[in-house]
Amino acid sequence: MNQLEVIKSLLKNELLMEESEVEVFLALVKIEKSTSKEIENFTNKSKDEIIEIAKRLESKGMVIEVNRNEFRALHPRFAVVNRYRKLCASKNIEFKKNLKIDQLAVIIEKYQNSV
Repeated sequence: MNQLEVIKSLLKNELLMEESEVEVFLALVKIEKSTSKEIENFTNKSKDEIIEIAKRLESKGMVIEVNRNEFRALHPRFAVVNRYRKLCASKNIEFKKNLKIDQLAVIIEKYQNSV
C-alpha cells in the first residue's frame, strides 16, 4: 500500500469518514485554501457536491469556510484531533491520547508537505 492509500484507509476506518469526505479533505490539505471551483480540478466531484462535502467536514472540525464557498483544511494535526474528539463525544468515550490518531496526523502532515 502506498502512502496515500494508507492515509485514505486510516481516515475511513479510524475517523469514520466517507470516501467523498476523504477525497475533498486530502485535496484541501494539498492545495491549502481553495474555492470549490478549484477543488473540482483535484476531485471528480461537482462544485455543489464539493460545497456539501466541505460543509460536512466543517461540522466535523476539519475544515473552515474562509469566504463564501472558499474552504481551508485545518493543519492536519488539528483536523485529525478535532475529528477524533467529536467521535469520542458522539460515542460517549473518554477523549484521551491515541497513538494511532497521532500517527495518522503525522502521516497526513508529511503528505501535505510532499511534492
